Amino acid sequence: VTEIKESLRHAAVWSKGPRRWAVFKRNPKKSTKSEDEAFNPLSQVFDAVIHEARQTIGNRETTLIYASRPTKLPTSERSNSTRPDAFLLLREKKSIDDKTDTSNDSWNDIAVSFEFKKGTGEEDRKDDEKKVIWSLHHIMRSDPCRRSTLGVTIEDTQMRFWFTCRAITLVSKPFNFFTEPERLIHFFCSLAFANEQQLGWDPTVQRVCVEGKPQYNITVADAMQGRGTRVFQVRLTLQNGQPVHNAQPLVLKDSWRELDRAREDEILVQIFDVSEARKYFLTVLAAGDVIVDGKKDKTASLLRDADELPPDFGLHPLPADDSPKWKPTRTGEGLTPNFSCVPPSVKKSKIHHRIHYRLVFKEVCEPIHDLKRLDIVFKTLMDVHEALELLHGVGWVHRDISTGNVLYFGGMGKLADLEYAKHRMDSNATHEVRTGTLDFMACEVKAQKYLFGPFRVEALDEDRNLPFKFNPLHDMESLWWIATWTLFYHVDQEGGRPSSQQVANFYELFPGRLDSASRTNAFLTALKYKVLPASFQHAGYEVALMPAAIVAANKESEMTEPPDYKNPLEKLNSVFTERLASAFALSRNIKMFSPNTKRQQEDPPSDTRDPKQPKRDDSREPSNAGHQ
Repeated sequence: VTEIKESLRHAAVWSKGPRRWAVFKRNPKKSTKSEDEAFNPLSQVFDAVIHEARQTIGNRETTLIYASRPTKLPTSERSNSTRPDAFLLLREKKSIDDKTDTSNDSWNDIAVSFEFKKGTGEEDRKDDEKKVIWSLHHIMRSDPCRRSTLGVTIEDTQMRFWFTCRAITLVSKPFNFFTEPERLIHFFCSLAFANEQQLGWDPTVQRVCVEGKPQYNITVADAMQGRGTRVFQVRLTLQNGQPVHNAQPLVLKDSWRELDRAREDEILVQIFDVSEARKYFLTVLAAGDVIVDGKKDKTASLLRDADELPPDFGLHPLPADDSPKWKPTRTGEGLTPNFSCVPPSVKKSKIHHRIHYRLVFKEVCEPIHDLKRLDIVFKTLMDVHEALELLHGVGWVHRDISTGNVLYFGGMGKLADLEYAKHRMDSNATHEVRTGTLDFMACEVKAQKYLFGPFRVEALDEDRNLPFKFNPLHDMESLWWIATWTLFYHVDQEGGRPSSQQVANFYELFPGRLDSASRTNAFLTALKYKVLPASFQHAGYEVALMPAAIVAANKESEMTEPPDYKNPLEKLNSVFTERLASAFALSRNIKMFSPNTKRQQEDPPSDTRDPKQPKRDDSREPSNAGHQ
């Protein structure tokens, strides 16, 4: 780095007095030009650094090139209307559009996203943060070929680097890239000459074009030795890539589990010895951990095998938007909750690393949130309740009951996603992370303390010997939240709209925020099922009777320390069996529809400038945040 800096000084690219990049005539903050033009010289800095680096290390071609096209929208297979101010992208495209068209940038080729601001105020910094986080999030959610990605934010001369993978998101402390050029030189060189795997791409997933549509060749068996889960409908192929004749469609799950957790196939083997129980769960045909460069693909390899953060690290709060959105709530694999901020727990330096794995399932199921008939929803819940009874009966809790892992196949319900399942509820093993999907978490799990007994115990209370622990009653409550969400989200007429009372009650029950007490209050208040569409109200009455039984079970179990849930669970199971069966009988052939409102799943930060015009200082409004 020192040698490259000296070469840049001799080439009059970097000036020692005053210390600055010579191609920047003045600090961006003092520039009278637009933001785009004020930061345009950064492209010349990149080119000059790479030119001198190639003289130093040999005339080797770079993997990445620098591009700044802030008025042009990169293409994406998933809807996205934002435009980074600049980016480092692959020289050899991995996207499947016209590879000869260098003006057609794709998110699938972007390795590093940049956001610039001339100003240095708090609003400038927050706006950059929102936009770069959205870029990182969009890449990780939309591109199945990614394991990690990077970003850069600059306010005047203050630069920060961003990194995200399935284990953690990191941001560097700011530095002045004018007076500390070594950091920028190191950053540009490290990335420009890295290979695709080092830059976060997955060599075991190849994007291909089949009949004009993007599809993926995914290695599962032969090379097998916050989860980021993707689920694909797949067909087996031969070694040459040709599909197997008459191959039936299967399901492939690609995910990242925490290192100390077993794979779902391994958990299933541990749980069940009898075939009767397996009918409620998915059939695993193939399973294994992903291999990259001859080693298991772990997030630690993306962080130079670091298990601890630097001693002086800090927690960086991210601003977010509290405005609720009328939307279906799925698992953590899909929608991003509207946290008022990322709720930091206790500051801990340990990184919870993850390992990349894949499973192939026989059944191609429908998640419960995609079902169109109310009776089928309650039939699915009845079967999953039986699955939970079996699970609890052998000493396990699921810990992530949600609409994304309660499935329907072949006329019956099935329970999936056992990665968070925990063996033996009296286990002393604890995880500092709160598990579950926000809108379906039991109230106690969300609060991380017991709420109904004569005592109150905080999670991981070091002053007591009784930390808060997940138990089977919490799984049962999550099942109730799914039934409630189904009733209050849907309408019974195609093209219909929910009443204002239904919408208001939906937001009380599902506020979409981790720190909201209103949800617990709504749970403890009589369910207002009469605001539902008329055809839903009979089933709604049955669902409205269940919270009292849930509260009673919790109160009885929490009369002792630790809570004794055995007898209360038996009583609660009887209530669930009766009420779900009644709701099923009262819902025969009742159709349900998503409301006729524009569904906002994950809105990117607003970007209102004319795509044909350069970006001005005031052209980007504060973003619609809430995306962590």
